[in-house]
Amino acid sequence: MTPAEPLHALYSGVDACELGPRASRPDEVSALDPTAIDVVNWNVRKGRDAGWAGELESLSRNADVVTLQEAPLVNPGWAGRHAERFHAFAPGFRTQRTQTGVMTISTSIPLVQCSLKVREPWLRSPKAVVATEYEVDGRTATLLVVNAHAINFTITLAAFERQLGEISRVLAQHDGAVILAGDFNTWRRARQLRLDELASGFDLRPIGFADDRRTRFFGLPLDHIYVRGLDVVRSESLESLASDHNPIRVRLAM
Repeated sequence: MTPAEPLHALYSGVDACELGPRASRPDEVSALDPTAIDVVNWNVRKGRDAGWAGELESLSRNADVVTLQEAPLVNPGWAGRHAERFHAFAPGFRTQRTQTGVMTISTSIPLVQCSLKVREPWLRSPKAVVATEYEVDGRTATLLVVNAHAINFTITLAAFERQLGEISRVLAQHDGAVILAGDFNTWRRARQLRLDELASGFDLRPIGFADDRRTRFFGLPLDHIYVRGLDVVRSESLESLASDHNPIRVRLAM
């Protein structure tokens, strides 16, 4: 399973997130273990910085779910890594040489995956969201993971709020446990308040960090993980020279 070879279709749009059919699960692919779900979130800055692929491999060696933003779809330092895991990719910014976007890597094949895409009002570059739903061992309820790269370059909140509105519609379709993770570009207090309002409306709580090294702009952290129906066993934010964002890592349990 490589980034370029998904096992089933990536449905696009809010309606598809509601209506997309569940994939058939091969017998050899296990569901997520509810007692320990290890999650890594990181904006890898298009894979431009030296050492990012090796650092990601080290960070996510035992991870069950990895949510990446600005991830290169194909990269010489990337292609052979995590080949045994499933990659759900939603395209974002593209150059002549590289397609990047949001990517969720998981040890379990999702029951369904779908994407949302909006454009930066000024730059017209796309920002993507990918949602994946997973079976959990021994549970009838499933886990929804929403991996988001939020609108950035705007003065008003209108485009940012529209993107949050689409995420809200996806969250509204799911009754079980949720992980909402990503680079939300919350560099203004008003942006953070809107994100917190969305989270509160779906009973999602933010994960905190005792030694908080998350990347900040104007003093505000840009990267977040919110959860519902999950306990936080441990959380850490780590410094990195392999991106302009620092990665965060958590262990969760149902």
